[in-house]
Amino acid sequence: MIRFPSIIRSARRLAEAADATVETLQDGRIEQEPAYTDRMLGRIEEAMREFRIKGVTWTAKTLTDRGPNAQAKEYGADFVGVLDIELPEYAVKKGYLAQAKIIEPGEHVSGQDWERMRLQCDSMLRLSPGASFLFLYLLTGTTVVPAAAVVSSAGPVNPHQFYSRRLARFFEEHFECFIGDRRIHAPAVEALEALRREFFARQLLYLAARS
Repeated sequence: MIRFPSIIRSARRLAEAADATVETLQDGRIEQEPAYTDRMLGRIEEAMREFRIKGVTWTAKTLTDRGPNAQAKEYGADFVGVLDIELPEYAVKKGYLAQAKIIEPGEHVSGQDWERMRLQCDSMLRLSPGASFLFLYLLTGTTVVPAAAVVSSAGPVNPHQFYSRRLARFFEEHFECFIGDRRIHAPAVEALEALRREFFARQLLYLAARS
């Protein structure tokens, strides 16, 4: 994209809000991925909603499947992220798919856990071959691994052994357009719920920037 320092600083603000969620792991309040993702996306929404920086105003919205038996469903992704930037000089609509895992470096991964992780990543890649990721929640923050790395390994492997990005860098590259699938977007805010269902995601994070 055209260089917009304010957009990149916005990505860092988003990452800082997300990584602040680690306190819930550190004090034991959260032990499962869906609850952590709920809290993380909520903090991102709070940090980015109506955030203004150098003439750019952000909008943020999260959607969660609250339907019958939502917790028992099998999802293609834990969440789908949608970015909608519309400025006079530049406009883009795109997104990514994310599967989450609470795991520390060096932690043992059983064959059963590995196979489930691999199948979840493969499911996302069938929907978006170039924009599917594994979000690894750990006590020091979040790192991001390409889903393709998981399905390409014989395993079982601790996913921290793969090349990864810290959350701030991931969102910087997403905002800079190194990362993202243009098929993952909605024509209007009202269509976001349909988009969440289309990509079999439990949750959706929508971020929009306007001048």
